[in-house]
Amino acid sequence: MSGITGWVDRGRDLTHEGPTAAAMTARSVRGGHGDRQWSSPHALLGHSADAMTPAGAQPAVAEEHGRPIAAITFDGVLYNAAQLRSALASDGRTRPPATDAEVVLDGYLRWGFAVAERLEGLFAFAVWDVRTSELVLCRDRFGVKPLSYLPLPDGALFASEVAALSAHPLVGDELDAEGLCSILAQVRRPGHAVLRGLREVRPAHLVRLRPEGVSEHRYWSLEARPHTEDLASTIETTRGLLGEAIAREAGASPAAVLLSGGLDSSALTGLVAERAGAGPRTFTVSFGDSAATVPDRPFAQAVVERLDCDHREVLVDPVTLTDPLTLDAVLAAKDFPSPFGDKNLTPYLFYRQVAAHTPMVLSGEAADAVFGGLISDQERSSTEHRTFPWIERARAFGLANGIGNDLFDRDLLRDVGFADFCAERYQEAQQEVPHLPGAPADDRRAREIDHLHMTRLYEQAVNHSERLGAAAGLQVRFPFSDHRLFDYLYNVPWRMKSFDGRDKSLLRTIARDLLPASVLDRPKVPFPITYHAGYKQSLADRLRQLLEDVDAPVRPLLDLPRSWQVVNDPRQLDRGGWLGRADTEMVLQLDGWLRTRRIRPAL
Repeated sequence: MSGITGWVDRGRDLTHEGPTAAAMTARSVRGGHGDRQWSSPHALLGHSADAMTPAGAQPAVAEEHGRPIAAITFDGVLYNAAQLRSALASDGRTRPPATDAEVVLDGYLRWGFAVAERLEGLFAFAVWDVRTSELVLCRDRFGVKPLSYLPLPDGALFASEVAALSAHPLVGDELDAEGLCSILAQVRRPGHAVLRGLREVRPAHLVRLRPEGVSEHRYWSLEARPHTEDLASTIETTRGLLGEAIAREAGASPAAVLLSGGLDSSALTGLVAERAGAGPRTFTVSFGDSAATVPDRPFAQAVVERLDCDHREVLVDPVTLTDPLTLDAVLAAKDFPSPFGDKNLTPYLFYRQVAAHTPMVLSGEAADAVFGGLISDQERSSTEHRTFPWIERARAFGLANGIGNDLFDRDLLRDVGFADFCAERYQEAQQEVPHLPGAPADDRRAREIDHLHMTRLYEQAVNHSERLGAAAGLQVRFPFSDHRLFDYLYNVPWRMKSFDGRDKSLLRTIARDLLPASVLDRPKVPFPITYHAGYKQSLADRLRQLLEDVDAPVRPLLDLPRSWQVVNDPRQLDRGGWLGRADTEMVLQLDGWLRTRRIRPAL
């Protein structure tokens, strides 16, 4: 959860540009345990360390005959660092790489760009190769760790966060029509960031910025293969892969788990306890008994008692959800606006308290996508699919333009081409889905939905937790997002994933002997939201203040009569449960983002 930044310019002497690069690193909300720089005439690398990074370890530099030949700034953790060290030791080197950053750097010098496919873990890194004047950027297979960049005529700027890039004077903060559509749809064109001109390193990709140009290389992808195992063998293989993933994520230290009391986090807790021979430390968030329609506490407590966990219930006071400092901190952590409101605020406050007890926790997020828990019978059997499943679900509640967009001016959405943008992104995503020739229709649709969620909706779940954790000083890891596990389950037929007529049948079976029946049979519920009257009233009050401010940057984008209806009748915030609030949350976050970042709409 470090922050990485850098500036490469082959045509400019950067010797005296340290303050500019330092400003980029200082803008990062990731890390917070000391900033360091490495500089050369044509490259500046920055690193903001987290609590688990050895002091002074980064940026790391490799030398030959007393001169630097390559440098790296690295964010993340490698699960196979020991194996890579052993492989690197075979070249007779006298100093084995001490840190994960040094392992990647030495691996790059030994294997070149093929190092990426050898790495197991969550990571983003930048290598400056002094020998070839080449910048190499890379992200992990599912893009859990963020990394964006701006190509320059003779180099590039890069950073974990777009906000850090924006601290550089060469970056222009313009939001064009495509950027606005990306925010409202919560889906971006692959490889593109929200602001004009900025790019993202795609998950499972390595980007080479050489003097002769920029090129992208994919080092891993899902493959469609026939599934040859019977049900019993499938369950056994799945359990083995999940156990291996947990072992890799947990490492040698005693694991701590975020426990909601739902199937995913409870199964993870049970498997961690089984591996360790004792109940792990667990943490549950609570606002009190009114937090959700189905309170988490009784289910989490049943798991704690069954497994004898060292448990802490973390109380988030709903009043803190309206604190302006909290609102600003969460918006900065996410790096772009979203309609999720207290679904982001609560985890941030929760993680901040958990970080006082442990530097790292395991999370059960991604299990829905991996185990097929996001596919309803209606979605699987339907033959009419025009857009992403989550947008279709929103339309079922009367939200024609998806979650969080009902207060924006309809003419504006038409003028920026929002509908066409969503259709293009959906068609683009569909074309990426690998299928088996002749596969049954329900298997094809199940593969498609799983792939869409892991490659397009992932950012709203796993990635938002990683970023909020990083800002709160907590390293959050996700065993269910293991690429070997997902690659295997992606090819398991739908009838096996729901062999007992329920969602996530395989996971329930694996956890059957570990968990209470009440948890195994618990209906799926979303992350708890607060029903505190003060929070809903604060949304209406903040929206009123925005509408009364004629200089509010988001105001020209709104359907003003419709927005005033919400202010005058706050009961509309309850429309569709949480979905009515999402409309107001998106407006408030977009306005705050435009203000604090001084972004210029160019629509």
